[in-house]
Amino acid sequence: MHSQELTKYQWENRLIVVFTPTAENEKLQKQLETYKTELSEFMERKLVMIHSIPGKQKELLPESSGWQDSNLYQNMKESKLDYEVILIGLDGGVKLRQNEILETEKLFDLIDSMPMRKAEMQRKKN
Repeated sequence: MHSQELTKYQWENRLIVVFTPTAENEKLQKQLETYKTELSEFMERKLVMIHSIPGKQKELLPESSGWQDSNLYQNMKESKLDYEVILIGLDGGVKLRQNEILETEKLFDLIDSMPMRKAEMQRKKN
């Protein structure tokens, strides 16, 4: 796990972290609306969505939190573009990084192909 702020999620949640330079961002709003329509699937996969701007972060899904001081943006954002989204697995490793909205189908397919998620699904069947 690259950032101290994220260690509380390790082994408990997968994270979608969206980096934008300001709190208001059109792509972020579209991303959030897309995920809200799939909230039960989102929660099934133990996902938490975090928005990070310079110096602050907050949870957006499954529930919204207030802004907290954070160095996440400075420590983990790599792109020079104004929108970056990463997927962090249960183990704390970055599994995907891109500069466009992360569609739910791509997100869920990627997560469902991961060994720990396969084990979760198998346990649920039994």
